[in-house]
Amino acid sequence: MNNLNTTIDKVAMSEFDMHYYQLGDNEKQWCHDEMVNNPKWLKKDWEDPLWSVAEKWKAGLPIYKTYINK
Repeated sequence: MNNLNTTIDKVAMSEFDMHYYQLGDNEKQWCHDEMVNNPKWLKKDWEDPLWSVAEKWKAGLPIYKTYINK
């Protein structure tokens, strides 16, 4: 079973219009490098300010900000 809702699969769909599991070894390595080195893919979806409190709650994400004093 292939998980189609992963960051690396999103990279593959964005760049090759194919799911990650369908790619060859070179394309898989390219997707990995792109995912690790491009800040676009490092940002988590739920950090998007357009997510409403209800959407975060449904996804099981915290609906509050936590602040850590250093």
